[in-house]
Amino acid sequence: MRTVVFFLCLSLAACASPLGGGNQATPTAGAGTPGAGNVTPTASPVVLLGPRPCPTAVQSSAYWSGIVHAVAGVTSVARVQCGNLMGTPALQALVTVAHQGGHAVDVHVYTNITNPNPQQIFQLLNLYDGDAVISGYNTVLTAEVDQNSVLNRGRSPANYQRDLFREFKWSDAQQTLVQIVFPGLFPDLTRYQAEADQAAVNQGHDPWKLDALKVAQALAASSTLFNWGADAPAHLISGGGQHDLNAVVEVKSPHPGGGTIRVSMSRLESNTNGGIWEVTEVSSPTLSISTPAALARLHSPTTVTGKGNAFEGIIGSLRLLDHLYNQVGQAQVRGASGNGSTTFSTSLTYTTDFSAGAQEGLLMLFTPSQADGSIATGTLLKVLLT
Repeated sequence: MRTVVFFLCLSLAACASPLGGGNQATPTAGAGTPGAGNVTPTASPVVLLGPRPCPTAVQSSAYWSGIVHAVAGVTSVARVQCGNLMGTPALQALVTVAHQGGHAVDVHVYTNITNPNPQQIFQLLNLYDGDAVISGYNTVLTAEVDQNSVLNRGRSPANYQRDLFREFKWSDAQQTLVQIVFPGLFPDLTRYQAEADQAAVNQGHDPWKLDALKVAQALAASSTLFNWGADAPAHLISGGGQHDLNAVVEVKSPHPGGGTIRVSMSRLESNTNGGIWEVTEVSSPTLSISTPAALARLHSPTTVTGKGNAFEGIIGSLRLLDHLYNQVGQAQVRGASGNGSTTFSTSLTYTTDFSAGAQEGLLMLFTPSQADGSIATGTLLKVLLT
């Protein structure tokens, strides 16, 4: 019983963070019971988070070349990784295939990997200068160049930068990996970027990402978000300690007539031993979004509803930001009544630059200061843009 309680506590700790759990094991049925007669307990199969060693027989690129039908001089297996991607003790293989003399990379995921004929359960083709890895949350993370993004448009291919990151998680219902949304809003919009940032912090870079107050102030200072400046007053409401899992920080605008925002954050993948802070919610005392729901998949045009304080019929504005925090849609928000607290329903049209799939983005509702037009307060919602 003590063993069961211990593992249950670990599972609950993982669920406490919207960013996923750390590297704990999840037991499966069939564990031996110590002290039951003279039976020797046997180790139970476990589900571990993060990349796992592949079985020796299937760990080489040469083994997978025939399975993915690699053609000499045309395609080649670039890397093989294994992990518990389906949430069971059985391992799956993530195989990336590079096209020789070009920029395309294909991603394949197989199960039953030690069988003579492994079963393919997922593929993603033609990622430009792409890459794929297994995350610390047992998802597949992909990176590629968005050739039409603000970052890469007009550049030569030699100067392209990988800037589009997606995440795929196993779905029992659909029997494949499906794209999901990383709950983080800032300083990272995707798990791929967050795990890269964590690795950099582990090497001594950007120590401010370990300080909840500084992360909240950096969000408020961002020119693409609130633009409040680096020294906006901030104080901890709860958590934020060296080994705390969560934190809530209130930040006040330093501008005339400015209001406040409340910034909620969690440690990346529940790592309370040096995990970086990721903002998961930004709320306002006077503004709220009812629909769409957080992490929802949007299509243009989309209808946004909520509440706010109107002044002469106007509550504020909506912005939709893409995977680079660039604005791809905007709309004025008018209240159902002319002044005071009221509801709203606003149609928002947007255009994205990535046509090969969905990308993570942010929906921002904000009100201006009547004193100088700066953002007085606002709320952010993480969404998936198609």
